Amino acid sequence: IKTLLFASAKEGEGTSTTLRNFAITLASGGDSVLLVDANLRNPTLNDLFNVEKKGGLTELLTGKNSLSEFIKNTKIDNLSIITSGIPHSNPSSVLESAVLAPATEQMKEQANWILFDAPPINTYNDSNTLAGKMDGVIMVVQAENTRWEVAQNAKDRIESNKTKLLGVVLNRRKMYIPDWAYRLL
Repeated sequence: IKTLLFASAKEGEGTSTTLRNFAITLASGGDSVLLVDANLRNPTLNDLFNVEKKGGLTELLTGKNSLSEFIKNTKIDNLSIITSGIPHSNPSSVLESAVLAPATEQMKEQANWILFDAPPINTYNDSNTLAGKMDGVIMVVQAENTRWEVAQNAKDRIESNKTKLLGVVLNRRKMYIPDWAYRLL
């Protein structure tokens, strides 16, 4: 497993933040990590890593330039990023490009891990398009916010694409510690 897609069932569940934290953990362990902001509808990785958005995935998939021109270094060792690029009028068509599969194969030569950030599964078909080209999917679900039916629908959509759902991250879980337990600390 080398390519992972991170996606949530719906908007605002913390997918990009979860992906960033996972990537930093892998990079700090010595693995080389390449992040790809494939959330062309609401890209955030460029802000999280303070890098320029333009010159990213949309330009890679619609142009003739080589992959190395689009990989940007971050301030974290072993961690680089391909931003979303300039917004496109039809993000779905960009992700359905025949260039994506060979570009992903080239990315595998650049790093130990290729991690894709994707838009919500139940909102857009972009995640399903990308999932078919990945080794697996990690779904992010926000605790006490996402209804189980919504999460189940997202899971079913991913699995209907014959893609492995490798796991689910329960994000923003609040742990309530009783007063008597605080006194023991």
